[in-house]
Amino acid sequence: MNNSINCLRGKAISSYIRKILLICSCALMLSCSQKEEMQIFLCIGQSNMAGRADIEPEDNNSLENVYVFNGEGNWEKAKNPLNQFSTIRKNKNMQRLSPAWSFSQKLGTEYPNKKIGLVVNAKGGSSIDEWKKGSKFYNESLIRALQAQKTGAIKAIIWHQGESDQAKWQDYADKFDSLAYHFRKDLGTPDLKIIVGEIGKWRDSAVQINKVLISLPNHLSNVQTVSAEGLTDKGDNSHFDSRSQRILGERYADRYIEMNQN
Repeated sequence: MNNSINCLRGKAISSYIRKILLICSCALMLSCSQKEEMQIFLCIGQSNMAGRADIEPEDNNSLENVYVFNGEGNWEKAKNPLNQFSTIRKNKNMQRLSPAWSFSQKLGTEYPNKKIGLVVNAKGGSSIDEWKKGSKFYNESLIRALQAQKTGAIKAIIWHQGESDQAKWQDYADKFDSLAYHFRKDLGTPDLKIIVGEIGKWRDSAVQINKVLISLPNHLSNVQTVSAEGLTDKGDNSHFDSRSQRILGERYADRYIEMNQN
């Protein structure tokens, strides 16, 4: 009789343990699902990523399922200027329309069931030397990306920089390779997608650095570039105008969608 009771007790305990394990398993799956919910993009570089183009009426539209990581370490509905929360930016009133706007707008349309999260941390006038591992710009951007990563997954780095290196293009590729390696390592994603944009082509001095930028996918995996062909400046010979920023952002989005399908 006692053996039967002990057997029943054992079965009950075993069943209870199984239920507990099932609940824990479901909780873990839910946690992973929630972590993957936000698709995060780190948008970094210099002034054209920060945005210097005028914010026009169409750039004030509300974007569905697009969020920006704010200064309090939370997500809020994206609105221009997106670089306003950068921890390394110049004056807030200098931050205007960047390619991250139309980039996220197109991704929101392409992936309507996903939440798109932008971590925008650009600094106007910065050279690639100022972005090397251990520098203020690198560290600040990494810290923000790691904070954001707690609520989602970093899907890609969107890089637009090179204007400050037009006369120092010879070793740019090596410096970029190092930058890409360390961001991937420190973010825990060795195959993280990186998309690089050409700088404006209105100056003859842009030719060599653009050749370098275009060549980056030749020696780095999961890196692609977008063209600045046909894009125009805002009249200052330095920064894309509003139309060009929108086109550039869409090109970034097209490239990401293409990479995501392969």
